[in-house]
Amino acid sequence: MMKRVNIRAALAATCVIAAPAAAQETAEYTPLAVEAKNEERIAWLDATAPLLLARHDVPSVGIAFIDNGELQFTRHYGYQQWGYPANGETLYNIASMTKPVSAEIVLRLIDRGDLALGTPLVDHHVEEDVADDPRAAQLTPELVMHHRTGFPNWRYETDDVLQFIHDPDTKTGYSGEGYEWMAHAAAAAAGEDFETLARELIFDPAGMRFSGYTRNRFFPYRTAFPYKAGEAVYNMVREEFSASDDMRTTTSEYAAFMLQVFEQDTLSPELRERQRTIAHFDQGHPRCPEDSTEAFCPENMGWGLGWYVYDYGDRKIMEHSGGDQGERTIGVYDLAARRGIIVFTNGAEGHHVMLPILAALHGDPRFAEFQMTRIEE
Repeated sequence: MMKRVNIRAALAATCVIAAPAAAQETAEYTPLAVEAKNEERIAWLDATAPLLLARHDVPSVGIAFIDNGELQFTRHYGYQQWGYPANGETLYNIASMTKPVSAEIVLRLIDRGDLALGTPLVDHHVEEDVADDPRAAQLTPELVMHHRTGFPNWRYETDDVLQFIHDPDTKTGYSGEGYEWMAHAAAAAAGEDFETLARELIFDPAGMRFSGYTRNRFFPYRTAFPYKAGEAVYNMVREEFSASDDMRTTTSEYAAFMLQVFEQDTLSPELRERQRTIAHFDQGHPRCPEDSTEAFCPENMGWGLGWYVYDYGDRKIMEHSGGDQGERTIGVYDLAARRGIIVFTNGAEGHHVMLPILAALHGDPRFAEFQMTRIEE
């Protein structure tokens, strides 16, 4: 988990890199105004993004900006791999940002009646490691999407054997294993392969022709290679789907997905409202850094169905991020402002690039400052 740091120091060090050295010591970061024009936002990105990439040794960044419920622009900086500049067709490994897509597939299957939020996963698929554990019968799509399964994130954390580390629905604990089980159960309930369901329910309706859980014909010459200084990082392109990790997509195609979720009637109003409702306050995620004011802190935050929810009282902001060995990604959607920001990077230090960009483009100083506290020293 990213450490919380002194907000002013982090902002000054990260976001004024074009200023002379003397000015950098005292300058402070200010988000772009909510009413800023797209030309101003693009000018800020053109000036700042390449410098952020250089300072933090990140190969590239792709950005999509949504406002008033419409995609306004995408921008790309740096190189997806050596000799290939990042561009609108660059396929980033979005890591855990795969999960909202998988959650949406399951929600649409629920909406059409193939299963329910409370359907026991064991009715359709059983994981052999816990087949004899009676607690397995408690697991449902709802518990998976609220991260209440009782599983670790990955079974390698428990000697490569899937096992409960606490009873289901007693604690919130982020788990990719829960998503994998849910996807297999949902596919069995629907009688179709999960990636076929993704194409049918999400990718084709949204025009996401390049995107995929597994390798497709568009991947060559389009994939962004992950990078971490001093390490040989494997460029993960899956041959078998994972519901929780390693989906490949472009910034504009993920924006199209988010617009489907947050701007279109693709689910019943009741189910969509459930998606945006916090089930349990996240005790593991501090409300505020100790040295900051209360002004920017969410009144509440925790998992909805597939998305993390920041509740400011006057607005809710939906968010999911991702990070593996050589990539960092984030996407947010402000339901009140109908504003979304997607930032993909292919570098291990990408959070130093994506969070200042997210903070600048969002425009609400409360959310901007709160996000910037996530940057490591």
